[in-house]
Amino acid sequence: MADAAQPSVDDVLAESPELEERIHRTGFRILASATIMFFLGFVFAYFYLRSLNNAHMWRPDGVDPPQGYGAVIVAAFVLSAASFAYAARSARAGRAWVVPAGVSLVLGLAGCVVQAFEYAHIPFGPQSGGYASVFICWTALYVVCVLLTMYRVETIFAAGVRNRRQEDGYEPIGFGSGSYYWTLLAGIGVLAYVILYLV
Repeated sequence: MADAAQPSVDDVLAESPELEERIHRTGFRILASATIMFFLGFVFAYFYLRSLNNAHMWRPDGVDPPQGYGAVIVAAFVLSAASFAYAARSARAGRAWVVPAGVSLVLGLAGCVVQAFEYAHIPFGPQSGGYASVFICWTALYVVCVLLTMYRVETIFAAGVRNRRQEDGYEPIGFGSGSYYWTLLAGIGVLAYVILYLV
């Protein structure tokens, strides 16, 4: 009976929900800072190579990404981030949030699929000048970041599905921090769209 009363190793090493939430918040802030610095490199590369325009090869004729694909991709990512932010606010307020989290996951993955379709239909490759190389590298690495973020969205959504009977009072740890990061990343996607498609 004495053994049954002793706490398990997992219970002893378990962190309080408040501490876990603080760890998530700090971790996502560090990740957000690193992400901003990472994509600033592409902004610099874009304007630097454009200003040099060596041998007039910055953006030769025919190096134009399809505008329609770009608009659909950025719209999907922005709507996904907005849906996830709404889900996080609903969870904090004690309202149902699983459906908007699921919508966020579907929209984010749909944006990644459309990006793959765009690659199949662009008339240039990374060797087609400075603009083309920046475009391919920036969008490809951005989609990798989005896919990693979709993993976080999926874990939140799965936690909600598992606990759907107590959904109105259940909020997964790190929900708000994950929403903050996905909103930031979607904002970087808007910046990429403006620079790569409109400037």
